[in-house]
Amino acid sequence: MYTLFDDFFAYNRRPSIYVVSDSQLAEWKREQAEKEITELNNLIDGHKSSIERLETTVGELRKEYPLLEPTEEDA
Repeated sequence: MYTLFDDFFAYNRRPSIYVVSDSQLAEWKREQAEKEITELNNLIDGHKSSIERLETTVGELRKEYPLLEPTEEDA
């Protein structure tokens, strides 16, 4: 169905170029920044909950094994 000639032109096309106004570009950049901020806040929230779980586990282990003294790294 396709020939090598067709493949050559399919892969060697010039890239598409889109012309947008400065205001459209500014709006797109603002939307992208908002999406990135939302994603970063989601990551922060996930890490905070992980930290809380780890601190809870450390607290439970300290209760179970009270003879272990906290080190400087734990403080």
